Amino acid sequence: MKHFIKLFLFLWAVSFLCAETQVSISASAGLATIGDQVNLKILAKTSLDIQDINISTSQDDFEIVAEKETVKRKEKDYVVFEKNLTIAFFKIGDFDIEPFTITLLKGKEVVETKTTNSVPITVKSVLREEDKDIKPLKNLIELKGNPFYILKYVIVFLIIVLVVVLVVLWLKKRSQGAVPAEQPLLSPVEEFETGIDRLWEQNLFEKGKTKLFFIQLTKIMKRFLYRKYGFNAEDYTTYETLYYLKRVEQEVSLLDNMDYIMDTSDLVKFAKFVPQSNVPVDIHARIKEMIAFYKRREAPPAPAGNPKNDDSLRK
Repeated sequence: MKHFIKLFLFLWAVSFLCAETQVSISASAGLATIGDQVNLKILAKTSLDIQDINISTSQDDFEIVAEKETVKRKEKDYVVFEKNLTIAFFKIGDFDIEPFTITLLKGKEVVETKTTNSVPITVKSVLREEDKDIKPLKNLIELKGNPFYILKYVIVFLIIVLVVVLVVLWLKKRSQGAVPAEQPLLSPVEEFETGIDRLWEQNLFEKGKTKLFFIQLTKIMKRFLYRKYGFNAEDYTTYETLYYLKRVEQEVSLLDNMDYIMDTSDLVKFAKFVPQSNVPVDIHARIKEMIAFYKRREAPPAPAGNPKNDDSLRK
């Protein structure tokens, strides 16, 4: 019995020591223009029993403008987590996308913490002519002999492409008879309300992604103002937007709420302001108040009563 227990403990220790976690990060480009979007792919491969990962970084050279949900897949004895982020640099120079901190979670318990590699990138104001000729990372393979030996493969490839094109054209011609009906476009207020509900469902503020939360909030607000008031709010500063709204909107409560939301967003995005936990709650309440006001104002008037029926009732 003692030998069995020792063997069990030994096997358990070996399996624990064999548990391995590997993390990495890669970028879609090593050379970019200021403001261009660069895609980052973060991978975490582990044999540990975890349910989720959390990704964070303290670097402020770039802005995270979008991110996708974490993809989890099984590969043999490992679990692979993939996270895709979209970043943009708003200053020029040579940078190192510093290592991200990857926290492996089982429920709310932290199982392990790892750091990725760093990725170099050069950001320029405008790409010059000499920058367009990008050299390959590896030397070209020298092929010896007659290069025309691949001609038969090229012909086969072209035939396959031709067959695929003909099939696609035939299927397209068949499907032209059934044109799907277009879905009715939501009204500006309905689209605004839907976007706000989806934003709050992501719980970005609770996850510590404050700046991303306010970037998405500003985007939804600008889209609503464009559809509701007919001006391209994306090209306006906060001051210019509010100045324009004061000329076309007379409701003071709407203007006050928009002023508060836009000013708070600018402070977080550009002045590194850290809002308190009650700020999103206050903003959500103000937005709901705005939506309710727009719905009341746009509701059709109640039908007028029938005078004859009123007279008969009085009799």
